[in-house]
Amino acid sequence: MTIFFRVDAGEQYGLGHVMRCRTLAETLHAQAPDVPLVFVTTTTTLGEIVGTEGLPWRVACFPDEWTAFEEVRSGVNYGDVFVFDEPAGMEWVDQLWRPKLQGIIPLVRIDAPWAEPGSCDLLILPGMHHGAETLERLDAGFGERLLVGAEYVMVREGVMEHRRPWYDHQAGIVFSAGGADPQEALPLLYTMTRPLQAHLPASLPLWFLVGPLSQPWKLLRPSYSDFITGFSPLTMAQAGLFVSLWGTAVYEALALGTPTLTIARTEAEAEDAARLEAATEGAVQSLGTLAGLMRETLCDRLVGLWQDAGERKRMHYASAGLLDGKGAERVARAVLALGGS
Repeated sequence: MTIFFRVDAGEQYGLGHVMRCRTLAETLHAQAPDVPLVFVTTTTTLGEIVGTEGLPWRVACFPDEWTAFEEVRSGVNYGDVFVFDEPAGMEWVDQLWRPKLQGIIPLVRIDAPWAEPGSCDLLILPGMHHGAETLERLDAGFGERLLVGAEYVMVREGVMEHRRPWYDHQAGIVFSAGGADPQEALPLLYTMTRPLQAHLPASLPLWFLVGPLSQPWKLLRPSYSDFITGFSPLTMAQAGLFVSLWGTAVYEALALGTPTLTIARTEAEAEDAARLEAATEGAVQSLGTLAGLMRETLCDRLVGLWQDAGERKRMHYASAGLLDGKGAERVARAVLALGGS
């Protein structure tokens, strides 16, 4: 049995899908140490992102999608499982891989609410932001082959260990625009929040998390003491407020109990964010889309929320118990069962 992951990272895809698969791969290895794990990619940087040295998987990088497909298909054996973690826009999943692998190897799709019932053997929708109509359609089509909800959210190893009492969430405001930030939202947020300094305590730090694929801001970082590289759970856990573009980091902040404001890139993401706000009773709150966000609106919301410690405390307690950190374990068991392990 071999488990293949088809996932990418980059300006188009961000980083969250890769890190989720890495978390799942770690958990699969813990549950089935003898099962080989292979990341299939056309992105040359994927090996650097997931790591390879001393880790229980290998990264197979191919020059193009067709070459990757032909190499994988020629080596498929009984009991293998193929996992797709796909952001919107990965049409090659349905155009190339799925039609030709279907019936040969069990297929798992992660985060694909557009999937048709016959397109995979298992559909996993981690999270609490999916619409009722979508869930009804998928439940009718997939039945027990659909795993959806908070119990399947896969957070990085160690995240839950950093969850802390409310009084430890006071170390400033942390901003994030994801691992790649193709819209250059982080420098925009930096510029938009300059007026905050006149309305917040002088000692209150504003930290801007630079994603590992945000190359221009990695180069500029030495010029700005308030830009830091990486997505350390400790940094997010200590924050009194986390402001992030929509993505997996929002769910990690929810797991950490950090009051969170999220900004959508698209109207569809804004709808997802609004549903998550309702599902979490405001532990995560939506600021709408980046394109529609005004500087005055952002600054007023940040100042008001920082000064309202009671509301931030309520947001912290509203997050309690929503995520248990065992989502990857549940998903890993389901994936291994497909391969008969």
